[in-house]
Amino acid sequence: MSTASPPILTLLGTGTPAPVPHRAGASYLLTLDRTTLLVDCGPGCVDRLIRKHVPVTAIDTVILTHLHYDHCVDLARLILVRWDQAAGRTKDLRVMGPPDTRHTVERLIGEDGAFAADIAARTEHSVSQHVYETRGGTLPRARPQPEVTELSPGDTAEGDGWSLRCAQMVHAEPQLVTLAYRIEAAGRSIVFGADTGPTPRLAELARGADVLIHMCHFFNRPDADPREAASCSGHLDAARTARDADVSRLVLTHIPPILEQDDTLTRMVEQVREVFPGEVIFGEDLLDVPFS
Repeated sequence: MSTASPPILTLLGTGTPAPVPHRAGASYLLTLDRTTLLVDCGPGCVDRLIRKHVPVTAIDTVILTHLHYDHCVDLARLILVRWDQAAGRTKDLRVMGPPDTRHTVERLIGEDGAFAADIAARTEHSVSQHVYETRGGTLPRARPQPEVTELSPGDTAEGDGWSLRCAQMVHAEPQLVTLAYRIEAAGRSIVFGADTGPTPRLAELARGADVLIHMCHFFNRPDADPREAASCSGHLDAARTARDADVSRLVLTHIPPILEQDDTLTRMVEQVREVFPGEVIFGEDLLDVPFS
């Protein structure tokens, strides 16, 4: 049995592409004894880290489920802020994700990337060199060079006190590959379901997990548009997957504003609990999910 402290799982962002003040884009923080992981980094992720009093420099690894902007648009900010504030005192960020992750990072911070001029100024201009030295850095200043690993369905990976395996979901293929992740750490298992339509692959990945974080993008109805129903999940889709996987806790996330109306929310949670006998958590930004 593991003697490590239980992980701390924090829902940083539980929203959708629709911008609302109380829900940032998809992002989840997993704090372990020796390392800190971030799964997805949608819009507002860095601000949520600040509100949670977590230094950006504390993030060791970012794991992306897919490259829709509401799951990754803060990646550039995270890389640049972490690199800038650390002043050469930490290792470069580890970035893991589906195919095209490396190309995305290169387009952001590569020598011809969107932030190439900014990086050139911060490494070459005298005033930026002065700021870098006052923060404890030693010239010459290296560019940010994240360690990027692209994952394919079925791959495994590991880090300091954690391991993962992934499975492909059903969301925006073939334009984007979407991966769900099962992370094992300190004797606990957390499944990040990503965005997906109903698929038995998610239940297989989540079998017996302590926590399943599952998309809840709409209220399931018989007359749902088949295009949405095939590529996204509603409340009953999440409940059935959690039940079939026999998980302990189901966390509903990717919440659109329409589901937060009082009557809809009440009916939705009641119906989820009729299908899934475990604990149901309606996701909120900055909420810590327990591992009792």
